[in-house]
Parts: sequence; C-alpha cells; structure tokens
Amino acid sequence: MLNQKEQELIESIFYRLVAVRSDSNSFYEPIIEDIILNWFKQCDYFSKNLNYVGTHPLDEDRFQREVVWALVKGEGDETIVLINHHDAVDIEEYGKIKDLAFRPDELKEELKKKIKQKSILKDLNDDKWIFGRGTADMKAGVALQMGIMDKVSRMESFKGNLLFLSVPDEETISKGMLAAVTLMNDLKSKFGLNYILAVNSEPYFNHVKDKAIMYEGSVGKVMPIIYVKGVKSHIADPYGGVNPSLILARIQQKTEINPEMSDVYENDATPPPVWVNLKDRKKTYDASIPEAAVGYFNWLTFTKSPIEIIDKLKVLCSEAMDETLKHIESCYKVYCEMNHDEVEPFDYEPEILTFSHAYELACKKYGEEFINGYEEYLDETKDDYLDGKITLPEVAVRLIEYTGEQLRSGDPLIIIGISGPFYPHINNKLIEKGERYDLEKKVNEICSKYYNVKYQSNQYFMGLCDLSYCGFIGDLRDIETIKENSPGWDDVYKIPFDELDKLTMPVVNIGPWGKDLHEIAERVYKPDVFERVPTIIFDLIQEILS
Repeated sequence: MLNQKEQELIESIFYRLVAVRSDSNSFYEPIIEDIILNWFKQCDYFSKNLNYVGTHPLDEDRFQREVVWALVKGEGDETIVLINHHDAVDIEEYGKIKDLAFRPDELKEELKKKIKQKSILKDLNDDKWIFGRGTADMKAGVALQMGIMDKVSRMESFKGNLLFLSVPDEETISKGMLAAVTLMNDLKSKFGLNYILAVNSEPYFNHVKDKAIMYEGSVGKVMPIIYVKGVKSHIADPYGGVNPSLILARIQQKTEINPEMSDVYENDATPPPVWVNLKDRKKTYDASIPEAAVGYFNWLTFTKSPIEIIDKLKVLCSEAMDETLKHIESCYKVYCEMNHDEVEPFDYEPEILTFSHAYELACKKYGEEFINGYEEYLDETKDDYLDGKITLPEVAVRLIEYTGEQLRSGDPLIIIGISGPFYPHINNKLIEKGERYDLEKKVNEICSKYYNVKYQSNQYFMGLCDLSYCGFIGDLRDIETIKENSPGWDDVYKIPFDELDKLTMPVVNIGPWGKDLHEIAERVYKPDVFERVPTIIFDLIQEILS
C-alpha cells in the first residue's frame, strides 16, 4: 500500500495538472507536456539518468505536440507500459463559470448553487468527490501513474522495466498514441525491452460503490462514409430527378440505432450505429434538387472486420436505393393520374460502389488527367486540414465527392468509403496467450488484502481509448480494405499497422471511478486516485514482473 507521503505526492501532481488547461487539438497541450517532462527531470532517478526521459514529436502537427515518455530501467527485458493522455475536452459546457473549471474547490461551491440533480448534489456535498474539467478524464490517471513511476524509481532494486507514455490528442483522433506506437518500437530496440502488458488508467463507469470495474480490452470503431449522387432537376419537376437526401435518409433509417447492427461477443453487445453527420452538398441556394448528399456514422466493433462492414453496407445501400426508387416511381404514377398525364418509363440504372472501385473506374475512364487532378486536389485538401480549416472526415468526403463527380452519368450512385480515425478492437481473449496473467484474479487478490472492494473484469472498455493501438487483431485483407477505401490514406491519415503488429500484448484498464465525463459535473472519486488504484497497479506490476 502507498504510504502517506506517496499519496500526498500524487495529490499534489493531480491538482497541478488539473489547474492547467489542455484542450485537445490545441496550443494548450504543449504547456502541460512541458510540466510533465520537467517534473520527471527533477526526480532523483531521472535527473541522474536523463537518457531515460524525453519526448517524441507528432508528425506534421501545427501545435507542435509531443509524447512524453520516461523509463525506469531495472533487471531484465520484461517491460510493463503505463499509458495515459494529458489532453482534455474543452470547457464550453461551463458557460459563465469557465474560469472555475480548473479550480475544483471553487467550482464545487459554485455548482452547489446551480445543480438541481439529486445524484450530483449528493456528490457535491461529499468530500470524496473532486469536480473539474479533466479530473476524471484523465488527469487522475496521469497523476497516479506519475506517482507509481516515482515510487518504482526509488526502489533499490527492480526486476523488469516500467515505461510511462503520456500522449496528446486522445480526445480527437489519437494522433498522440499513433506516434507513440513508433516510439515504443524505437525504445524497444534502443533499450532491449520486451513489452508484456499495457496498463491504461481511464476512469471506469459504475453506479455501485463497492464494486469496481477493470477492462481487458477496448471496443473498436469504423467510420463509414456514404456519398449519394442523385439526379438533378428543378423543384417544379420533382419526378424528373432523384433527390440524394431521400436515399441517404433511407440508409440512415436502416442503420441508425438498429440493434441488428450491434456487434455481439459472448454476453456483450456494442451500442448500435449513430450518425454524426448527414447533409446535402449544395454550395449555394437555388431552386433545384441537390446533386449529392453525404453522411458518416460510428460503427463500434468487438470482432467485426472492415471487410464484413463494407459487405454489409453494400447490401443495405442497395436495398435503400431500390426501396427509394420504387417509392419515387409509385408517387410519380399517382401524380400522373391526378394530372391525367401519361406515365413515362422510369428506368434508372443505379450503382453501388466502394471508394476503391469508384477510384479505379475514374482512373480507367480518364487516366492521367484524373490521377493528376486527384493528387492536386488531395494536396489542397490536406493543406486545409493541417491548417485546421476542415476536419479529418471532411477530407475523406471531399475526395470521395471529387471522384464521384468524375463518374458522370444520369443515374443515381452510392459510394461507400471509410474515414479516420479508425480504432481496432482489442481483447485479451483474442490475443495469443493474452489471458496468461489472470488479471482479474490478481487484482482481486490485491484488493482483498487492503480494501473491501471487488473488481469485475469487462471484456471491452466502451468509451474508445488508446489501448486499441497496443496491437492488431486482424489480417492483411482487413488492412488493405481499410487503406483502399480511406481517401487520403498515408497522405493525411494512417495507422502504422506493421509497427502495431510488433507490439501486440495483453492490455488492461485500471482507473478511478469517474462520473459525467465531458460534462459540467465531471468528477472523480478521491480515494481511488490517491490511494486505491495506484496501490493496485503498483502491486500488480510487482507481481507480474517478479
């Protein structure tokens, strides 16, 4: 168990980190990176071993963010990796009390005046809960891992090695962890490390006080993009065209919150897909049907491969296209009867294409002219993205749209693509020898010595986290499917799959109890942060490495 001095150290680190704004994807992140780095450099162990602490820059990053790393080098090559992220979501939810978001005590008093919800008021009046932006997600995890590093670094002898990684951008597209993958392999070669376990400390979600949750995996995420090209016509002639928004709406209806789309593994199911963007592509107003519409959604996975997802979408899009065209034709016939008009043939020949197929067709049709134009447009789009003018999904949308516009025809068209960020699912049961440490049993044995708390091990952390990039459960076909159907892959966004494959190791998330993450009432359970979780992780490290 951590002694009083060690607990107080974690507490001081925690409040120092919470006091520093570190909005994800912003110039605030390098500030907290400097604080973490300098803290390590001032520790006795690292001040004497400066080659065991450093930073690793993110590629092409306009904020000049870095991964902060530190290594306690002991005996042998077996290495446990502590992973955390130092960015946090913004503070817009706090409104007029934004200036208190990083001052927990003052914030707590102000929230007591504003909050009406009984469950939150109860915690506001309980000294065991700390409120504030980033308290739970996840500066508590950063602080307790820093405390563990300090404790281990002070040991006279230590079997094994402990690597600390603090990454930026987790709340956005995980650029920090993707950079850390390369860093981990570099450090592996440089110091002769053998990674045997990755430990994250994201908060867990629970409503029962004496029951805690650990996770031995993390849910995956694919973000499909559906681009629909319709047939343009004047609004006075609605049956002379096909509104792409109607087709897209039908696709959304077939997928949005549809439990049949959930991925099921043993006794768990992922939340079904949710669309996060859906709109037409008209640049200006005019009295005509939009030529195109596009949308994208999150599809969470436990075991489903990108190939399965693309194949399922082709079927759903084909059904939606057929159903929509039949609906339009049926309405058209009724309209003709109302006007005593003759019904003309309704003979569209729609196409459903993956992006890779659409790109291939455009190349065959226009050759170098298309390829050169595409590359030029890709460069322009990448510049806009790097300058922060557009989002990563918008990059993919623009490139799909550019390709679709080249396939000029008078028939409706659907192109299915993928946008980053892509999160591979990971689960110890699916990793070779991934359950070799019997982590749930070990954690509960530790808890039984010190605390009246039982841990339940869940298969997947459902909030998406950087453990996704501690290995890859898939094959070459999955990788090729992602690459071929993700416009801008390698140029704008990429995952170092080869590097991931070298890392694959068991994973676990053991973090503090947190509530209302990303909201005004974000809070973390104090006893977990300063005592229980660091004690559990420290003892677990000792047991596994011994």
